[in-house]
Amino acid sequence: MESSTFSSQLKVIKPPDSALGSRLHVADLPALQIGMVGFSQLQRVQIEGIVKLLPNKTAAWCVGRFSDAHAWLVCSDKVRMASAAANASPENLLVLPGLPSEKATVLNLPEITRPLAFSLPSNNPDIEPRLTFDAASPNSLSALLEQFERCLWRRLAQFVLGKQLIEREPELQPKVYHVQHRGTLLAVMDFVSFRIGMLPDANPKHFERAIWEKRPVQAADIPHHFVLTDVARLRWVYAQHSERNVLPSRYRHEVIYFRRSPQVELSWVTDSQLRILSQLCSRPSTFQQLVERLGMRHENLTRDLSCLYFATSLTTTQSKAANVSRRGPNTTMSVPPAVGTRRTPHIFDSSLPHSSSPADSHESTAPVQLAAQ
Repeated sequence: MESSTFSSQLKVIKPPDSALGSRLHVADLPALQIGMVGFSQLQRVQIEGIVKLLPNKTAAWCVGRFSDAHAWLVCSDKVRMASAAANASPENLLVLPGLPSEKATVLNLPEITRPLAFSLPSNNPDIEPRLTFDAASPNSLSALLEQFERCLWRRLAQFVLGKQLIEREPELQPKVYHVQHRGTLLAVMDFVSFRIGMLPDANPKHFERAIWEKRPVQAADIPHHFVLTDVARLRWVYAQHSERNVLPSRYRHEVIYFRRSPQVELSWVTDSQLRILSQLCSRPSTFQQLVERLGMRHENLTRDLSCLYFATSLTTTQSKAANVSRRGPNTTMSVPPAVGTRRTPHIFDSSLPHSSSPADSHESTAPVQLAAQ
């Protein structure tokens, strides 16, 4: 990466107050979803109504699809132990459906990575829930959301840091930065070897008020207890959870090509994003063509494309596209797998002219086969 692509100057970078400030407002909050299982329609309407009226603090909550939600609410009345079923683990819970259209859900407790809470009263002697709530009480639900946010502090901190990466992009250099708040080291941003470490469970608000200090290359060591991440993941987290439109304007009117698999964990990629990748692997498309072919709403497509763009999966430059993007329809496509290890990524391309984007020189990894749609 050429240093000429960066602007120089201050050793200490304070929180931005202009630049992208009008596009990424400092009050921008991550949009998080609650999933519900086992509740009746009346209970769901009641909970959703209360959540809509609660004031937003660290995050903006809404009710969404159970499979995509960041936190789960479980109706205690519908919970049964699943160990009596064939091949069921004694640690599994069976949640009976609360709606005619709902199916029974098995919760494998050791594998659940998101916070979950059980409704009161909880009269089931087989379970000892850590988090509970009163579905009819705004105060109870408000306190529960605060607990959910505390459980999701790391994701919320990634959101803030990802936002700052996008905001500060024009002024960052291929150097090492220490992100600090009142003398506490929150993150080490090594843009020489492209390694990022974050203090685990740091308060997201501290990242908002932090100062980025430019440091010598010798200060690139990341403390052993820090959580490792990278630029693609941080910017993905922001784009996925932000209500703002951070998709470069050219993606609204130019032809979009597939480049490579998203450089994030495969579990992060949603069904709608996989459909977009499949469509682009089959044939390049414009924004409007994707809307028509996939039947997606403009705002949902914009958010999905933003994530895929920051994960270096898309390009509007045909010469930088993967070979599969230039094939005709009804062909088998090769999509490189999303893996945790990869070649050193070239970053900071979102503010550069796409014709000279350093990220566009990054080569794809070994492909896997998917059926074209």
